[in-house]
Amino acid sequence: MSAADDLLRGIRVDGETLTALYDQWTPQEIIALDDDIRCLTLSDAMSGRQAVWYLDGENYYCGSHIEVVQRLHPQQVLAAVAPWFDELARHSLSAAPTSLDGAPRMPLFLATQLAAAWCVRVLTDMRQTQTSLTEQDQDLATLDERTLSSRQVRRLLGTRIGPESLVVLSPLSDRPLRSQISFVIEHQLIHRFYDPEADCTFYLSWWERQLDKPPSFYCPKANLLVSDENMAGMLPAMILGWYLSNPHHAATIADAQAFEARDYGLGSASSLLVEIEADSSLPPAPETTSADMISESWAFLHQNPSEIAAPASQDQRQEKKQSGRLFGRLRSLVKKT
Repeated sequence: MSAADDLLRGIRVDGETLTALYDQWTPQEIIALDDDIRCLTLSDAMSGRQAVWYLDGENYYCGSHIEVVQRLHPQQVLAAVAPWFDELARHSLSAAPTSLDGAPRMPLFLATQLAAAWCVRVLTDMRQTQTSLTEQDQDLATLDERTLSSRQVRRLLGTRIGPESLVVLSPLSDRPLRSQISFVIEHQLIHRFYDPEADCTFYLSWWERQLDKPPSFYCPKANLLVSDENMAGMLPAMILGWYLSNPHHAATIADAQAFEARDYGLGSASSLLVEIEADSSLPPAPETTSADMISESWAFLHQNPSEIAAPASQDQRQEKKQSGRLFGRLRSLVKKT
């Protein structure tokens, strides 16, 4: 008996013992959610599709999606996975992550399906705000004694992807923050930021083919999502699903390099006195996404390493002219970002 046959052994569909699947489908693994609920994952090599069968304690096929299971109830399935999502939501999603104990490894598509069902029932207070409303100067949320204002969020919505590590200013403390981790799910590039001063996490998300567009902003602790995307409400579920299917995320985030000004050539005043070519331009957005990306303003600073632009004998007026030209360029870039 093959390993695939062994996975199918004893499963009953419509009261009959299962003997075979359609040719293109192959069983992959059995994932136990608890003693009486198991998931059989399957894949179609021809199309790349993936599917899941929910099985009860008697090995009956109960359905292929949590929301339409029979013999089981969606709430029974959610009761089995709720402790994992509760833990992930408190830590990995919202603040400093911790290792998740007891959760089985599972493919991303299944973890996201379960996360979506959990979010619909639990994250009922989340608000989605249109980006146009951030043009009005107002407070969007209050976290402890800190205020999240539309001006601070508007500044983040001006962030654009570049070729190096993404660095932004925190909307809660105004301190520079470097992206801790980034990942792509459902054609969306998601960057995670954590402000230790406020003990708060927020996310910026772009569609892969629209990296030159404003991102969606999500702050779990504020229950706030700022986006014009119709499917933006799925962002919490996608993030939680990715965390559940990638248990190494806690260690990766813990090891993430924090922002250091000297890493971007900001450690000495001489780095601001570099000759700038008149036709110099910023690098274009990359064709492929990665975890090491940066906004335009920081990319500009990083591409001008510390050098002494003018020898001591150079005319002082020329030095002021060069410096003035550079600061004008920097101001224009900051306005863009």
